[in-house]
Amino acid sequence: MPASTKARAGSVAVVGSGVSGLSAAYLMHRNGKNVTLFESGDVCGGHALTVNSTAGPVDLGFQVFNLTTYPHLVGLFSELGVESERSDMSFALSTDDVEWGSLGLKAVFAQKKNLVSPSFLNMIREILKFGKRAPEVLDPSKSAKYESMTLGEYLTTNGYSKFFVDNYVVPMCAAIWSCSDRDTMAFPVTTLIRFWVNHHLLNVIERPLWRVVKGRSKAYVDAVCAALPDVRTSTPVIAVERVPGGVKVTHKGPGGNKPTSELFEDVVFACHSDQALAILGDAASSAEKAALGAIKYQPNEVYLHGDESLMPRNRDAWASWNCLKGSRGCDSDDKSVCVSYWVNLLQNLPQGTPDLFVTLNPPTPPSKESTQYHVTLAHPLFNKEAIDAQKTIEGLQGSGGVWFCGAWCGYGFHEDGIRSAVHVADKMFGKSSVPWDPRPCDPHLDWTTKAALPLFRRVGGSWVPPGRCFKMILPNGDELSMRGRPLPPGQTLGESVDGKPLSETVTVQVFDQRMFMQTVLRADIGFGESYMNGDFDCELYELLDMLCSGHPANTGASKGADTGVPSLGNDIVGMAGSVLHWLGAKMEFAAHAALSNTKEGSKKNIEYHYDAGNAFYKLFLDETMLYSSGIHQPLDTREKHLESAQYAKIDAMIDRLGLDGDGSGQSVLEIGCGWGTCAIRMATRYPGLRVTGLTISNEQFAEARARVKAAGMQDRVDIVMRDYRDENGVYDGVISIEMLEAVGHEHLPGYFQTVSGALKPGGKAAIQVITMPDERYESYCKSESDFIRAYIFPGGHLPSVGAMTGAANPVGLKLQSYDDIGEHYAVTLRLWRERMMHRAETVLGLGYSRKFLRMFEFYFAYCEAGFAHRLIHDLQM
Repeated sequence: MPASTKARAGSVAVVGSGVSGLSAAYLMHRNGKNVTLFESGDVCGGHALTVNSTAGPVDLGFQVFNLTTYPHLVGLFSELGVESERSDMSFALSTDDVEWGSLGLKAVFAQKKNLVSPSFLNMIREILKFGKRAPEVLDPSKSAKYESMTLGEYLTTNGYSKFFVDNYVVPMCAAIWSCSDRDTMAFPVTTLIRFWVNHHLLNVIERPLWRVVKGRSKAYVDAVCAALPDVRTSTPVIAVERVPGGVKVTHKGPGGNKPTSELFEDVVFACHSDQALAILGDAASSAEKAALGAIKYQPNEVYLHGDESLMPRNRDAWASWNCLKGSRGCDSDDKSVCVSYWVNLLQNLPQGTPDLFVTLNPPTPPSKESTQYHVTLAHPLFNKEAIDAQKTIEGLQGSGGVWFCGAWCGYGFHEDGIRSAVHVADKMFGKSSVPWDPRPCDPHLDWTTKAALPLFRRVGGSWVPPGRCFKMILPNGDELSMRGRPLPPGQTLGESVDGKPLSETVTVQVFDQRMFMQTVLRADIGFGESYMNGDFDCELYELLDMLCSGHPANTGASKGADTGVPSLGNDIVGMAGSVLHWLGAKMEFAAHAALSNTKEGSKKNIEYHYDAGNAFYKLFLDETMLYSSGIHQPLDTREKHLESAQYAKIDAMIDRLGLDGDGSGQSVLEIGCGWGTCAIRMATRYPGLRVTGLTISNEQFAEARARVKAAGMQDRVDIVMRDYRDENGVYDGVISIEMLEAVGHEHLPGYFQTVSGALKPGGKAAIQVITMPDERYESYCKSESDFIRAYIFPGGHLPSVGAMTGAANPVGLKLQSYDDIGEHYAVTLRLWRERMMHRAETVLGLGYSRKFLRMFEFYFAYCEAGFAHRLIHDLQM
């Protein structure tokens, strides 16, 4: 079938479905391109190759990653919701004369002669020396000296022993890159040492801890493919040619049918460079031919088996990576390295599983009866020609709509593959294309973190409800788990308040260790601030829902039921934590006290929140622009009725005023009129009514007046920029919806005095307000600030029913009734959060920072969980 004469707008063909192709396709689809992913094989994944074994799914190619040197991969996994677990990256060497491993002293001295071998003991000394001195090659002042030097030349020049070279550096490098000893010694030393430094391989202690994907790499491959609209497996691309109107892609379908051509605006080669060159053929430019042809590949035979003869002879030396040399392994400098991966340890196979291995390039294949899978995988060779070619390719990107990405654009690893895809996508779109923030984690936990972790665990663990687990993946790759008490026999977790099944474990990925001390010192303020800063990531509502479920007010804990803060205990750890928390609390309380809602303070506090910009609020509020809880009827169809829920809310409040007839001769004062919807609704329902709306927000004032004018109600609705304390009029009714939270405890008497003074005899006030339960109110008033008061509503304060009646009764106001609509507020907040996050890119496009976006995300989820668990209430009075 002939190709179209013009490519479809935004069409992109991605050739190859390894990590680079999957990442490129995912990012381009997410940013609005029409993406077709071509894969010649019958499954996607490339070197992310998962096969079935007698022990379940096993990875043969990509196996491990860490949080320090794989920031883009970690970001992709987080975006896809792919989970990981701890792994082990120990190393062992087995030759005809020497065996040693890195998995503890027992492995180091698996051969007893190592204890008394001068050469072996000197190797240990040289390992430390190499780790300390090797970074000198990266010193800019010495660049001329090392720029063209190979690893072999560097080791010789610096007098390292042959034993150290043969039994540590060379096998370690050869195992990492799956190449021969000769190729290893030819590595450019500056690039090699930069890799070792970046991956912390020169550190003897505190290296990043490694992780593997739960469910193996197939889990993330399937997740990406499920997100793409057009994935074509068993469809080899046989030619790509730049033509007028686009780039022509010729491919064969399943079964090798007749070639078909399609036209695309862009083509991204995400296959090996030699494959890309073969597909381009004569259509490749001379520069493309030179650069793509300069990168060579080493084929590696890969076997999945159970033959122990391809492991170190001494089991004490066994490790995750086992390099075999000599008669049982690589016996020549020109042959590719022989490495056996111990799958049981590397991929966390269940205890008791028979030993399973993945071996690259065995001198003789494992026994037939033990072999479960065999495949050949090619890896790029890491040499000066390849590095020079990478620089050339950068200048060719996008030429005539053709792009290149792949692990071969870097060091040859998964992170290099995804980083190259991100680079292509960023360049294509002219902006950042990723929805994650690639943050390399520091694998070294400092002393403040080590001091804070026991305190954090004490507090966090006390808020985990029965049967649940709060798991944190630390920046170094380790894990911290806090578990609640076991569930009583026969009891199940059940469902969350939003009707979804509860998961036993909530996992938090920590990127910056400062969050631990921040949380210990500043409680929810520090925790929320850490989320704003991107110091951790998780399913946010799931986490807050779990912690609110374990709140002392819900669990009936004897300690902390009043304060909401669990006891840290009387031991030295608990007392230290109590002192730190007390100091932080005093500072936050002082900061909050400085935000008192005087006339001047109220103006400043309201402007902080509501003058963030109407364009922002319009992105998550509905057409009513009502920034308070709706009433959702019925709750099980709540998702579809945000606007109607808001009208139901204000109608219920208007009904409480008990207005007569069509409102003729009557008037209502609205304290805190927001964007004017309630005032317009009152005037619509009661055509004879006059409404005065007060606001002290410039943005709300302008929008409300514009809405009143658009409704043609200027003669009956008057929006005024005025503090409620300056109001001198008298009305038949007063209405105030979620404004009272901005008054403050000390100003409650003045507020109710104003309300009383504004009412004619027999007049009614309808007030909707978020409240704190009476039993926790005293401690709330005396406590430190919280996240909402610190970041969302400066000067904000949740009154209790007792506090309000105590202030209202002396001025002649009596509480008749109230209804709690807090459950409805949880729904409203969820819908706001979902709408805002769906439009996240638009929010950022308005000039708001990602920190601002995450602040509001935390605020909505934090309040949603609080209402859902009835820790706070929303009353219509």
